[in-house]
Amino acid sequence: MSEELLRIENIETRFRNGKSGVATVLDGVSITLKKGEIIGLVGESGSGKSITMLSALQLLPGNGFVAGGNVVLDDNGKNLLDNKATSRAMRKVRGGRIGMIFQEPMTSLNPVMTVGDQIAEACIEHLKLSRKEAKAKAIEMMELVKIPDAAARYDEYPMQFSGGMRQRIMIAMVLAAQPDVLIADEATTALDVTTQAILLEMIKELSVKTGIAVVIVTHNLGIVARYAERIYVMYCGNIVETGSAMEIFHESRHPYTRSLIRAIPRLDDPKDRILVPIEGLPPMPKNRPKGCSFEPRCKYACDDCAEREKPQLTEISPGHSVACHLTEEQLNEKQKELDSTALGSRPPKNIREEVCLDVENVTKSFSIYRGMMRHKVAEFNAIEDISFKLHRGETIGVVGESGCGKTTLARTLMRMYTPDGGTIKLFDTDISHLSEKEMRPHHKKMAMVFQDPSSSLDPRMSAGRAVAEPIITHKICSTKEELSAKVDDLFRMVGLDPNLKERYPHEFSGGQRQRIGVARALASDPEILLLDEPISALDVSIQAQVINLLEDIQSKLGLAYIFIAHDLSVVKHISDRVIVMYLGRIMEIATSDSLYETPIHPYTQALLSAVPIADPAVEKTREYIGLQGEVPSVLNRPKGCPFSNRCKYATERCLEEIPQPTLRENGHIVACFNK
Repeated sequence: MSEELLRIENIETRFRNGKSGVATVLDGVSITLKKGEIIGLVGESGSGKSITMLSALQLLPGNGFVAGGNVVLDDNGKNLLDNKATSRAMRKVRGGRIGMIFQEPMTSLNPVMTVGDQIAEACIEHLKLSRKEAKAKAIEMMELVKIPDAAARYDEYPMQFSGGMRQRIMIAMVLAAQPDVLIADEATTALDVTTQAILLEMIKELSVKTGIAVVIVTHNLGIVARYAERIYVMYCGNIVETGSAMEIFHESRHPYTRSLIRAIPRLDDPKDRILVPIEGLPPMPKNRPKGCSFEPRCKYACDDCAEREKPQLTEISPGHSVACHLTEEQLNEKQKELDSTALGSRPPKNIREEVCLDVENVTKSFSIYRGMMRHKVAEFNAIEDISFKLHRGETIGVVGESGCGKTTLARTLMRMYTPDGGTIKLFDTDISHLSEKEMRPHHKKMAMVFQDPSSSLDPRMSAGRAVAEPIITHKICSTKEELSAKVDDLFRMVGLDPNLKERYPHEFSGGQRQRIGVARALASDPEILLLDEPISALDVSIQAQVINLLEDIQSKLGLAYIFIAHDLSVVKHISDRVIVMYLGRIMEIATSDSLYETPIHPYTQALLSAVPIADPAVEKTREYIGLQGEVPSVLNRPKGCPFSNRCKYATERCLEEIPQPTLRENGHIVACFNK
């Protein structure tokens, strides 16, 4: 590897917290980056990943400031932090020498400026080009990041692009200034797995071609396993371990690193593997222990860990450093002890023959109105001819890219929408077209857990009241005493102390709020739970807790689940069968193991290849099947097979006819002419 390009040394960042004084958020963080290198910065929310990068660029919010440390770009010894945040020298570095891509492009792009002008502005500011030259450069950048019809789309606005395309615009804007360093701060977190893979492959290719160095800031260990050469693991404002990707995943020496790896489901996991969550939460900056910050949550901790001083980052082999008091022998001895006392096996499942939900040829369409008089200009089918059966005690996973109809399907099954065609039978009762009054007794049999527990809980309602509401609505309890006892039981069932029921949603962590959401869904004693992206907003360690909780509840109560998610590793772990959807249609249905081992439909194959596995050794052996373009609008759906315009196997027949789901020999149901 070539010379050092960026060096962050002992950065200490503090935040003023009004009356409570000043809290130290970063406590001596050091990172190095070489030209053309890709490094990963990983850790839970609040670990200090983003703050490290924002500190280096002096982009902290008003109450934050860097109290010490150096940031050196190139090996000239000049500390960038000696410049004022608003100085011209610092502005030349930000966006010029160092570019940053943020998580949500809609908050980073100006909605009233065309995307072309925004890219051109960066060229004018940092490359001193004329307006005409800047426009030509902007179009060149749009083509570089594979924006179709770049010249024609130069004058379009951010709202006219999809999420993945907007993120490409952000990358084009950053690259237009020809930076030496690219920081991707959770840049693909909100994107589909296929779009995420396309963008990361593009960044990797650009790094190889241009020598640009890349910092990937993420909580997704699979991404850093696939793309990063070196990894920094952060916890509570400190680097706790750093080394090559192979060392971090195969020779990890910090208990936190090991705990993160044990908490995540992997695409290549055996079905019976138990996720081991990291119990508890990271301490707030003002409440950090004086010694090791991870000690209160550490299963490897020895008796004297709490008493000793904070461990310093120490090199244990060339390039591999760790901040832990435990020796390798102590760590491995403790590992043997933990393995011998590990959780036995996953809760038993009892899938019965009884069909609790029978969905046949369900279609749901929506009308589009435009103009002042709201004229109907079009109608489209959000879901078409959806058919499957859900058995009591079974979990069916539903996967697919954004816009494929997963959430529309869930809402139609819940009868938030009335289907335009087909039937939905709930325990032999056709509920497809029942009125609201007729549906009332059936509503309690199905409940929904939503993606974001913060927005799905009323901030003015206590947690106990939120859980009690379905019980009151369905008149399940006759007295206040019964109601209080049932709410207490539900809190215990989801692993919460009933004494917390008078608290409000903002007083709980994200994982606790999701537990309240699960308790509320269970309050009506349902027989089916629809889980719409229930863990996507949670940290990896909390995800494991919620997944284990859902499995325990299913085992105890015999519930059936429909589990909607974009994380295919989680879906494999929790599901018995999986439905793959694309543009409102079913592409493939199979058992979880069979689908992941021998996917048949080209879309399923591409979807699975895009999912990174948290193991760099495995990643080196895998083939990535790239998809061209993005999911087209349902208003512009291909005439034949929905996937035909992105499929390398497509024939003339595929372009003209819609393949129907057909049962194959191995039990797969596949909608494809060529497979």
